[in-house]
Amino acid sequence: MTKRKSLIFFLLLVCSIQAQENTWIIDTSKSFITYSGKHILHEWEGSNQKLYGRALLNNTSLVFSRLAILAYVRDFDSENSGRDAHSLEVLEALRFPEIKFYSESFEHLKDSLLIKGIFEFHGKKLNKQIMSSVVFSKNEILLNGTFNLIPSDFGISLPAFMLVKMEDLLEIRYSIFLTKESDS
Repeated sequence: MTKRKSLIFFLLLVCSIQAQENTWIIDTSKSFITYSGKHILHEWEGSNQKLYGRALLNNTSLVFSRLAILAYVRDFDSENSGRDAHSLEVLEALRFPEIKFYSESFEHLKDSLLIKGIFEFHGKKLNKQIMSSVVFSKNEILLNGTFNLIPSDFGISLPAFMLVKMEDLLEIRYSIFLTKESDS
């Protein structure tokens, strides 16, 4: 009988812990990631407005416990079809079609969030810390910020134009809108 009581207590505890977290999903109609690249002769940007992902937050304190974001390389648009086609080749988009970010480590500061996670890009995984502003409203959470990525850290061969390679630095800007997943 005590084993049964222990099992019931354990199940109730697990259910209560899970009930303390809500799932928030990325609002794909509002969210975007933009990268900026540079070459000595010109600069350009590309944007991806087809982001997918989820976050788990504590119901009462709105503290993040998990965040997962997925973007497809093919969905970045620089408004130059030739550049985009060459990017797909350079990034080997057929072999490595996805860019992923996953975190279970968050430091909540006043109006910002230090997110420690793992980027998976071009077949490589890299630990990265990202500082994000965070705005909570009744039905929405906005994560906003910038950070840098170094393409060669992911084993990407930098493309060249006029025998000069592009800079080995991408500035990333993002706005991630999260909405609470419905219970239905």
